[in-house]
Amino acid sequence: MKKYIISCDLGGTKCAAGIVEYHADTFDLICKKTCSIELKKTNSLTELIQQIESELNLQFSDADAVCIGAAGQYNGESLIYEGVYPYPMDFAQLAAKQKWPPFAVIHDYSLILCATFTDYMNQSENIKRLNSSNMNKYGRRVALGVGTGLGMKDGALFPNGEFWLGQNEAGHIGITLPPTAPLEKKQLHLELMKFLQHHHSSVTFEKILSGPGIVNLYEFFYPDREKIQPEQVGAAMREGKAMELNHAFAWYMGLFVSTIQLCFMPDGGVWITGGVALHHMDIFDGEHFYSGINASPAYADQRSRYPLGIMSNQNHAILGGGYYASKRLM
Repeated sequence: MKKYIISCDLGGTKCAAGIVEYHADTFDLICKKTCSIELKKTNSLTELIQQIESELNLQFSDADAVCIGAAGQYNGESLIYEGVYPYPMDFAQLAAKQKWPPFAVIHDYSLILCATFTDYMNQSENIKRLNSSNMNKYGRRVALGVGTGLGMKDGALFPNGEFWLGQNEAGHIGITLPPTAPLEKKQLHLELMKFLQHHHSSVTFEKILSGPGIVNLYEFFYPDREKIQPEQVGAAMREGKAMELNHAFAWYMGLFVSTIQLCFMPDGGVWITGGVALHHMDIFDGEHFYSGINASPAYADQRSRYPLGIMSNQNHAILGGGYYASKRLM
């Protein structure tokens, strides 16, 4: 029997949505159709939902379940993310008014983690592996997102298909200085920390490993250049016009991965995605990324056996929402 799930990935600037076809007899999940709506082109949550329904040609009320992964915190009535969303996200009220099927509003990175429980992970075109280590199917794993913010979710799959999701805000960890960093790296690190402290009330990994973060790095390394937006910084990185920035970003990305490995010891793997990561895949190929990982030498042999990769197919969040709905809402 086929069921139809509407799965949404709601960020601060846009909402991606899709129809996931769920085969209850085989547990297969198939992404049938997707769309992406910019929030600035809508004036209310009602209008956003209407545009999604128009693009997908399916009413929310006609679906069998709805799963929404969103940035911010959902209090059971509304989604709270102060200063980010352009209008109130009163999901409970709208769902009651429009007679939605069972629905859930969950942490956006929960969608990505749930995607790792599906056959998505068995298809080589969806994953860029950064090592050859085998994945423990029922081991603890981490989904790591580098985009407008720095997000993370850990969890584990159980043999019956159910799962456990952790609670964490790893992007807000203070930037660490590993004990074996070379002297020149320590000096650069201290100068960068002083610069960030001058401009921000808190200095966290998100201040350098995100869209706004690469702007901070750009202004640190090139103070005499004109200030530019994250998209322009990204273009400069890809065009080879900001190599110092590229190397620092790669090193701190490796350092953050090693921090996550030490915190969670995830034998189910660390799986990276997000707009910034996917637009700069080359940073994961160079020596600076691995130098950052190896700058924290503790348990290096054990950590090297944990799989590491990039989730490159952008439908993973939609499929993850379908998986969540199939287990928790049906």
